[in-house]
Amino acid sequence: MLHNERMEYLRSSFSLAGFMPSAALVLIFYALLRALRHSMWRIALLSLPGTIAHELTHLVVGFLLHAKPHGFSIWPRPSGHGWTLGSVSFRNIGLLNGAFVALAPLLLLPIAWLCLIHVLVPLWIDGQWGWWLLAGYLAATALFAALPSFQDIKIGGPSLLLYAALSALLWWAYAYA
Repeated sequence: MLHNERMEYLRSSFSLAGFMPSAALVLIFYALLRALRHSMWRIALLSLPGTIAHELTHLVVGFLLHAKPHGFSIWPRPSGHGWTLGSVSFRNIGLLNGAFVALAPLLLLPIAWLCLIHVLVPLWIDGQWGWWLLAGYLAATALFAALPSFQDIKIGGPSLLLYAALSALLWWAYAYA
């Protein structure tokens, strides 16, 4: 039943007037951001709203899960062979909270979707082109920032392995017990 409701929601979303042009706009801005990754200052400047959102998700989830955040930066700095666009440091990353703090930017995916459906589509319908372009850019930066970085995965790695092992064990117990 729930599966049918989700499918109907998606089907109705795709048929909204303005959905396809709005989705295309977000994808164009996303592709532009991906293409500019090699120019550090351009990508740092253009992806700033997404960088702020990415780091805020780490900060908020870390605060809620008692990871004790103590540093927050959105200033780009060199890191190895690349650049770090932003960072949040924590005093209490452990096995129980590390995976959730590391994967926190994934929360930007539903935000980008909701922006597409509830902001871009109505702006398209109302013909508010300037706001539509701005909202498309912001949705693309949220989408661009939604993936956890390699550093995020490295920090949350032990916790991610613990939850993967527990999930596999629970699946095995459910399937074969």
